[in-house]
Amino acid sequence: MKINRTVERTVEILKLLSKEKNGLTVKEITEKMKIPKTSAYDILETLAHLEILEKNTGELNLYKIGLKSFQIGNSYSRNKEIFKIIDKPMQELAEKIGKTVFYAVENVGEIVYISKHESEKAIITTAGIGSTNPMYCTSLGKAILAFLSPEKLESLMNMQSFEKKTSHSLSKKELVKELKEIRTRGYAIDNREIEEHMLCIGAPVFDSTKSVVGAVSISGLFSKDRNIDIESSELLKTCSEISRKLGY
Repeated sequence: MKINRTVERTVEILKLLSKEKNGLTVKEITEKMKIPKTSAYDILETLAHLEILEKNTGELNLYKIGLKSFQIGNSYSRNKEIFKIIDKPMQELAEKIGKTVFYAVENVGEIVYISKHESEKAIITTAGIGSTNPMYCTSLGKAILAFLSPEKLESLMNMQSFEKKTSHSLSKKELVKELKEIRTRGYAIDNREIEEHMLCIGAPVFDSTKSVVGAVSISGLFSKDRNIDIESSELLKTCSEISRKLGY
């Protein structure tokens, strides 16, 4: 299949800007992507004209994700049956535990957050819908990795950078060992591995083919007083309920 370079660059620009809350200039975009300025400018101006991007015409010409991107992204949520299935169990879990609950799926070696519920008591978390994180240092990612086929696991492990996000981030060797433990107990823990102050617990969700299709996590501040046993028990109940509704 022949890949259209302009379309490919357009998608890469959108992915880059989706992670930049304050936007980027043409120069910043071209430097990060290592593409010609003229090519980037034409794409950016077209996307801004179509309202896929917003262009700040102040002192700096900053480009950021626009309203149409949000509308297109929302159509994905509306069209996916799984959102009807996960919404209520996740909301109930968030209120019961008093923390933020996420649902994420794997995409090109990363986790993508596609649903989020926050308890009124929850500390506001930084991850937003549509944002991504590495698999190796998140409870969601590790919960998915632990239940993949050997072939898929090897492929995704090779895509991980194993960069030290914090002093608690695991090496590849340490993660391989931990994945065995996760398969035994049924859930994963991100113990300050991506953010120094956060502890998250994640568990997998399965479909009718017995394949892991995503994961649910409970996210909150790290504390020695966190009752992992109670939280993981409630999390596993929620994941079991969702998996049953998916035909598992």
